[in-house]
Amino acid sequence: MKKLLSVLLVLALALALLPCAAFADSDGFGSYSDAELKQLYEAVRQEMQKRGLSTTKELTLREGKYIVGQDIEPGSYTLKCVETSGESYGDLYSSLGNFYGGQLGDLMGSLGGMVSNVINTEAKIIGDYGTVLKSFELKAGDSVRLTLEKNTALQISEGTCTLTAD
Repeated sequence: MKKLLSVLLVLALALALLPCAAFADSDGFGSYSDAELKQLYEAVRQEMQKRGLSTTKELTLREGKYIVGQDIEPGSYTLKCVETSGESYGDLYSSLGNFYGGQLGDLMGSLGGMVSNVINTEAKIIGDYGTVLKSFELKAGDSVRLTLEKNTALQISEGTCTLTAD
């Protein structure tokens, strides 16, 4: 009798803890249908945008034009220059200088150093009809904080940048 009572108590305890274990493994979204989950995500995303929060972590932007609201979500960001075209050209000229050697090599190496200092990455925030609202010139490692609003664009030229949400 004592064994039967012990077995029943252990069984009752195991059954009582079973829902807790199942709840611990569940993230609470398993009961949502795909359509409901997408609807919930869209509602959260829209509320974040209203508050000026970005859902984008970090983007690498090469030369080009990025439309805010399509390619990039509106919000506050830090734009950091990773590499300028001037550095790439400078490295190319320096390599050619090393190849040729002598006076021509010295000239090519100097030209490479000059090019890397002259050509910087340019970032522009563009509004309606191509109007430049803000413009930034960045060297590798430079960063700037900016706010991107819907119906504008961010144009990167002469380099590569990362865009990180604040």
